[in-house]
Amino acid sequence: MVTSRGWWDLADHDQFYPDDLPEDWQLSYFANQFRATLLPAETWTNAKPTRVAQWQDDVPAGFRFVAEQPTAPPAADTRQGLQPEGLTQGLGSLLAGWLEPIDAPTSRSRAAALMGFKPSRCLGYQRLHPLQDDAACPHEYALMAPTELHRDLRHAKDWLRKMTEHQGQAPRLIILARPSSNDLMRWQTLLELLGME
Repeated sequence: MVTSRGWWDLADHDQFYPDDLPEDWQLSYFANQFRATLLPAETWTNAKPTRVAQWQDDVPAGFRFVAEQPTAPPAADTRQGLQPEGLTQGLGSLLAGWLEPIDAPTSRSRAAALMGFKPSRCLGYQRLHPLQDDAACPHEYALMAPTELHRDLRHAKDWLRKMTEHQGQAPRLIILARPSSNDLMRWQTLLELLGME
């Protein structure tokens, strides 16, 4: 899967969404073009269960959410915000997995730097619904794609190949930081052509 950090985080947000489209309908509009979105921890932990249920209703059956894990352990008092169990229950099978906190230090970030792109990050990813043939995978991971590769798909293809060789398997998720809708669409097509989606 490839996505931005939320359906609102597009560089061309004002051009992508029609002027008269209510903000509450933006997720549905996004989900008609793309296959997944990343829910930052600060977004889903501050959401009410009714809002999560609305997210589920707003997307087609094939769309998937990936949730960023909170940097702090969940509070014992559930009034402090939505807990992981609540998000899992609210989204059901539409929640594809959990991503380690993006802003937290990670031991895997060195792997991406080895490929020559310092901004890239290799993040732990835990899929909730593994496929039968994937059960033996020792680890799964997600990638923060370097900004300079958003439009340079020739080098993006080489970067993905090197990362796949280095990690021993393809990434499960690729995150583009504030891409344009066209960048996201091109990456989605690239992954399809590479057989990664």
